Amino acid sequence: MKIRNLFTLMIITTFLLAATHSLAIADDALPDGLQQRHQLWNSFVDKLYVLHRKRLSDDNYYTTERIGGYGGQTNNLEYYREVHYYDRKSRQLLSIVKWNETYPFGIHMIDVFYYDEKGRVAREYSATYLPSRHTSPSETLVILHYYKNNLHSFREFDASNIHIYEQCNRIANDKALFALHFEDIPDSVSQIEKEKRDDYRACFDHVAESAGIYIDPMVELSPLH
Repeated sequence: MKIRNLFTLMIITTFLLAATHSLAIADDALPDGLQQRHQLWNSFVDKLYVLHRKRLSDDNYYTTERIGGYGGQTNNLEYYREVHYYDRKSRQLLSIVKWNETYPFGIHMIDVFYYDEKGRVAREYSATYLPSRHTSPSETLVILHYYKNNLHSFREFDASNIHIYEQCNRIANDKALFALHFEDIPDSVSQIEKEKRDDYRACFDHVAESAGIYIDPMVELSPLH
């Protein structure tokens, strides 16, 4: 079950939990592997911000917004301003940004959406910072969606291209056939219970096993895409 990737994920998770106790961590204090992840994930946010701004450049959009926040240690229910950006013509949701000026670019969280020719979500990009840590995002996601017959499948990868989640639903009733987190994702269909293997193949045989070209969100700006 992806032992090498699991070990990598455990290291990253341990680092992130420790990092929540400090508002800032000097880059030169990080081990080489974590320093690279730190830089890579910040670059990922930079690219999402470029995509977000590019799609708003013709002013053909409208917004809705609300104020939100957190209880607990943060104890600020007005911590961010959440803005939803919609295409004026199609009414499709282009992006969601939670703004807080203490973060890089003022972004606490950003989601960017792309659609297929039928108006269904095809790809999502997302990054989120912890309230207690602004130096790099705690979560990054590239989510690839697929539709076949009555099934909707998607896989999630982080900005390091680690496969961290997958799900498959029946479109008719939105019933989840599979919802597998990192540690449960099989290396091969033979690891799935025998009576569920046909369903698993139907759900995921046509779904990419890595983020592929989409690991770089800037591919969305390519004229050849």
